[in-house]
Parts: sequence; structure tokens; C-alpha cells
Amino acid sequence: MNRYLPSLMAACSGMAFLAMSTFSLPEPAHAQFGLFIPRMGGFGLYGGRGCRNCGGRHSGSSESSGDDSSGSRSDRSDRPASLEPPPSKIQNTLLHIVAQLNPDELRNGSGDDSTSKAVSPLGKVSSKEGERDWTQKVQEILGKFQKKQAQEGRGVTTAGDVTEHAIEQSLESAIKNAKLDTFETFLGENWSGERIRVMILDRVWAEVDTLFGGNSRGYAPMQEVDNIIQRAAQQTYRRIFEVSELLAANRGSALFMQRLYQTHGGLVDNQMREVVDDMITRTATSAIGKFQTALRQNENGYALRYRAERIVFDCLSDNVEKISSSETNIAEKGEIAQRIDATAKSECVGWIENQFGTDNRALKPQTPMPLRVVWSATGPKDDPSMYGQAASELR
Repeated sequence: MNRYLPSLMAACSGMAFLAMSTFSLPEPAHAQFGLFIPRMGGFGLYGGRGCRNCGGRHSGSSESSGDDSSGSRSDRSDRPASLEPPPSKIQNTLLHIVAQLNPDELRNGSGDDSTSKAVSPLGKVSSKEGERDWTQKVQEILGKFQKKQAQEGRGVTTAGDVTEHAIEQSLESAIKNAKLDTFETFLGENWSGERIRVMILDRVWAEVDTLFGGNSRGYAPMQEVDNIIQRAAQQTYRRIFEVSELLAANRGSALFMQRLYQTHGGLVDNQMREVVDDMITRTATSAIGKFQTALRQNENGYALRYRAERIVFDCLSDNVEKISSSETNIAEKGEIAQRIDATAKSECVGWIENQFGTDNRALKPQTPMPLRVVWSATGPKDDPSMYGQAASELR
């Protein structure tokens, strides 16, 4: 752990403060691409040890123990789609936490101007509804321009300068170019158009000062502002994609525990729950090993790593009865561990290859999917109920 950057440790401290002030965040997770990431769907940590109460939170031992008849695979086939996405408060919190961390800097050992700006300062990790007022953000940016121009001793009012209309047009173009409007179509999720615009404009605000150096003399052309907006939209896309897959992967882990409860009820005690959660996490990490090079080289590598783990968890959930059952109802921990590893090698790796391709040096193009989507051997399973009306316009 000594190799992590000081800024990363500061981010983790902010996450710990959040745990005490808002909702339960557990201890740090194991490193994934050298990055601490919390696991939020249950009370455990994603990629880390323990999934305390995650099974009980989703299904509840008292409820599932009397519902053994619902444990068959055919009866459970539609259940994942009925589970609601995490609350918007949790999605927002994760977005702010991940936005504070700079994956490009962690990967390369140095940052660049396009990625080193944080969306929000440490300590301000929970979003408020007022932060959806993107028109106010536009006014704040314009005010900052006017202040900078005044400081340079020259007020620029000629045609072609930065205006409210020009910023709004650039913003609309950037959202479409970055395909951020895809996230807006996911029903029940947190990615509204207003919130996405604020995320972009927050990044633009942070970079306005860079336009007024050198020989600018108080003049910053709209073309430069447009470049910043386009770049900010691309960065926002990567962050939202990452958080979305992170939440979905955690949900897949919790789903395995839920199905374990549905199959065996009260035979799944606290110790079994924590041990099995650690088993599937370690197995997922191992199953993804052959794709490490391609993931590191992909610009959305962090998001796709979570997607790969999400696929493994869904694969294991689909085989939970075979993995956990024995003549005496539930197998011993050691036998379960062996079956989890064997299933991952014989089946789950094939699921990943179907989605990512068999070329370990490059992955097939990937697009965001709703949190409620569950993977199968042939790919993701979704339905129209997961999308809004705007989805048909994008397809």
C-alpha cells in the first residue's frame, strides 16, 4: 500500500469522514489498478474483504428462509431486473469520490492538465439538489470571464466573444459527441441531463483561469472555451461510466449472496456470508487476469474492469445452486471455494470473452448499460422497462 499517492490517501480520509456523517462506509478495499474504490450496494467494500449484511440487506435471512421454493433457477430468472438501482444519494456520493481520484495520474505516475482537476473539493462529497442548476453555473462562468477581463485592464465586448448562448450550444454539442445522453435514458438512475451539465460545467469552471495567461490580454476566444467544454464532457463520460459499472458490480456481488440465501435460507450464517463474499471477489480478480493488459490500455479501463467483475458475479449467481448445494443441503466452505474457482474457469471466463473478445491486447468496443442489466453467457439481458422514451431516439 505504500506506493499509493498522498492525494489518494487524502481522498480515502474524506471517504472515512463520509462514513461517519452520512451512511456506513467500511474499511478500505484491496487495490484495483492501484486505486481504492468503495463498494456501496451492501455494507462491504467492492473488491475488498467482507460483505457485511449485504445478503441480508437485499433479501433478508428471515424472509428467504421461508421461501425455499423460490430457489429454482427458472423462478429467479426475472428477479435481477426487478431490483431497483441504488438511491441517487449513493450514486452521487460515488461519483464525487471517484471524480476526486485521478486514474490517469495513478496509471502513468504523472498527471496532465486535462485530468488533474477534481470535480469537487475533499470534504464536499455529497451532492445537493441545488447543484442541478446548470444555468446558474453558466452565469458563474460568464461572471468569471468578466472578472478576468477586468483584471487584465481590458473589457472585450466584440462579436464572437464568450456568451451564454455560445456556451449552451457548445454544451449541447459536447454531450452528444461524448454520448453522455446515453446515461439520461436509464430509468431510475441518477444521470439526469441537468446533473450531467453541472458536472461538465464544474470542470470548465476549474479551467477558465488557464485561458488568461501569457499574451491573452484579457481575451479568451469561444473556440478555446469550446475545446475545454468538449474535453470536460469526455472526462465526465469516463467518470460516470466508471461509477455506473462500480455500482452494478457491487449489485452483482450482492445478488450472489441473495441467491445463496434463497437457496439455503438460515443455513447461511454470518461467517459463511463473509467467507463466500471474499471467495467470489478473489475469484473474479483471478478470472480477469488475462485481460489486464487490454484493460490498462483502454481509456475506460477502470469501468471495464468493474464490468468484467460484474459479469463474473452474474455468472456465479447463475450457478449458485451447483456451487453451494450438497446432499446435506449446503456444502462446506472449502468445497464451495473449489466450485467457485472451477466454475469461473470453465464458464465465467467464457462469458467475459464473449463480451470483450478473445484478443488479450484489445477489447471489443463497449457501451454503458443500465445498473439493472444482468449478464448471461450470450451477453447482457435488458428490456424496455429499463429505458426512458429518449432511448429510442439514440438507437
